[in-house]
Amino acid sequence: MRLPIVAASAIRAHKLIAPGQRVLAALSGGPDSVALLHCLLELRRKRDLKFTLAAAHLNHGLRGKRAAADEEFCRKLCARKGIPLLRAFVDTPKLAAQLKRSKEEAARIARHAFLAAAAAHTGAACVAVAHHADDRVETILYRLCRGTGLAGLQGIGWTGPLDLDNEPAVMDWIVWRGTVPRSAVAVPQPLASAPRAAVAAAGPRGPLGSFPPVVRPLLSCTRREVLAYLRAKRQKYCTDETNFDVHIPRNAVRRLVLPLLEQKVHPGVRAALWRLAEEAEVHAEKRAWRREWLAAFAQAGKEDHVALPVPRLGSPPDNSELSDALEVLRSIWSLGGAGFSSRHVQALRHLFNPAAGAKQLELPGGLSAKRKHKAVVIQRG
Repeated sequence: MRLPIVAASAIRAHKLIAPGQRVLAALSGGPDSVALLHCLLELRRKRDLKFTLAAAHLNHGLRGKRAAADEEFCRKLCARKGIPLLRAFVDTPKLAAQLKRSKEEAARIARHAFLAAAAAHTGAACVAVAHHADDRVETILYRLCRGTGLAGLQGIGWTGPLDLDNEPAVMDWIVWRGTVPRSAVAVPQPLASAPRAAVAAAGPRGPLGSFPPVVRPLLSCTRREVLAYLRAKRQKYCTDETNFDVHIPRNAVRRLVLPLLEQKVHPGVRAALWRLAEEAEVHAEKRAWRREWLAAFAQAGKEDHVALPVPRLGSPPDNSELSDALEVLRSIWSLGGAGFSSRHVQALRHLFNPAAGAKQLELPGGLSAKRKHKAVVIQRG
């Protein structure tokens, strides 16, 4: 079955989950989240991964008995698989009226708050969500239609922040249900106690914000592959009928616009949009490390060295960019007639290659350069 293999490759390549971490899987009961839970179950005992797993389900109070049935499905699935599940309910229509926001926006705010609290309860280092390749493509097209810049063309990324800093406080609206066995996960008992303190207290902190990051192990998998995986496992899932309502703009993109583009414009439109997202991500990364370089140069006048961060994505800096960097250092450090040739620039560029190791390079003007972790350090004197 391809899905767990692809998910494992993504986890390793993008460093989504570190060995020994606890992962919280967001579980709605739909096909995507059920497939994600099964993949994580298969991967959690891999020798180079070895993470522990818990799940979280929020009943948004939007679909009556069908939402209650989804919650019960998730409870039974996790009980059968031996996965601790945190459950809660929020009255989204009333919350939306209180916040003067749409139901969709209120549900999103409540969901983020719930996942942050659940992560704090379980000590999770990250929250795994089930976005896949089709979600990313649909997001890009939706943003294009509404208007977006280069940053928006990245669509959904492999990781993202679970950040509540600019959101209204909604934890008083979250009603917790059930308990979690102490033997499975260390969670304060009973769960009925308001978890606002758990969110505010010192808990797991991710690199992307105040709360654990969101990770997306299935991002390169398609919806078709997700459904095929579930069929092969004979695993049932819940169906949210609102996903078929084409009056909702995102659903219209998914069910009307994209199929029409595939039929009438180009059958490879999804792959083309995915490539666009990848290029936008590389472009955003380049802009980020250029800003880091500018900050490093700003400090270079006070120091005898400068650390230039290595780009996380894409290729090493261009020769012209490195040549300009050396000229800036010549001016800052008053190196006079030190001549930097194309050979020096090319050798410096080699240090930015991931396989460069700790090789050291001597440069004109009494400079030396060395790869150190995720930066190339240029030293004078």
